[in-house]
Amino acid sequence: MRVRVLVTGGNGRLARALARTGGSNVRTLSSAELDITNAASIRSTLDRLRPDVVINAAALSSVEASDTAPERARSVNATAPGYIAQACARLGTPLIHISTDYVFGAETLRPWRESDPVSPLNSYGRLKAEGERNVLAVGSRVCIARVAWLFGDGKDFIANLLRADADTVKVAHDQTGSPTPIRQLAKRLLALSERMNAGEAIPQMLHLAGSPPVSRADWVASAFESLRQAGRKTPKLLRVPMAEFGGGAPRPHYSALDCSLAAELFGEELDWRISTAQPETFTEQIMPA
Repeated sequence: MRVRVLVTGGNGRLARALARTGGSNVRTLSSAELDITNAASIRSTLDRLRPDVVINAAALSSVEASDTAPERARSVNATAPGYIAQACARLGTPLIHISTDYVFGAETLRPWRESDPVSPLNSYGRLKAEGERNVLAVGSRVCIARVAWLFGDGKDFIANLLRADADTVKVAHDQTGSPTPIRQLAKRLLALSERMNAGEAIPQMLHLAGSPPVSRADWVASAFESLRQAGRKTPKLLRVPMAEFGGGAPRPHYSALDCSLAAELFGEELDWRISTAQPETFTEQIMPA
């Protein structure tokens, strides 16, 4: 890859995956190196580094933090994306802004399409949706990439279940989404960077998540089965309703994303079942911290 990509949120999971995938052509900046809530700091950083493409992977991703630290959450998840988009537009630099399936939450009978109106259930989703609007209001050389349920870096939901070393785990059977293999996602984002830098027309909204839709419990069951076949012991899986987990910010029961537009763009779907069937996907050796 010859495109020079600057990635914000350098200590985050996706930024690390992008750095490992893109090598020396990917420059990541942590919050200590770049304060994305400071518009002047963003402008001076882009003036100095002059990347070909920017990927904004920075976010306050804890759903509950949007309630416990609302001012910080608004600054990072809603206001800062607009600052980054403005700085990129000033230099004519393409921007890929990472967003989330949690901008959706209304009842539906099908996966959410890019053209569907947002319907967030919690503050996190509302602020991320506001961040999307702030990016789209700035310029044309932007792409909002919605992702979901990242896995494959040793820090995902299933890896955490295994690390707990419990005899039994409870997983929601009534929460449906789009598990997304993080290494394959990183490859797509970097390929998208190259295409945007080359001036190719790219949709301004793109669902870059895994397919097909699956309940969280069925996804975990699939991973546990592949691990058992490889000789690894797994906990007993108890399928329970989301309501059993009690308080906290509400989560959508169905936030699966329709990724057919991305499949057309890249020639195939990002099938989570391929990575889930590989036991090594859920070992910490894949992507050590």
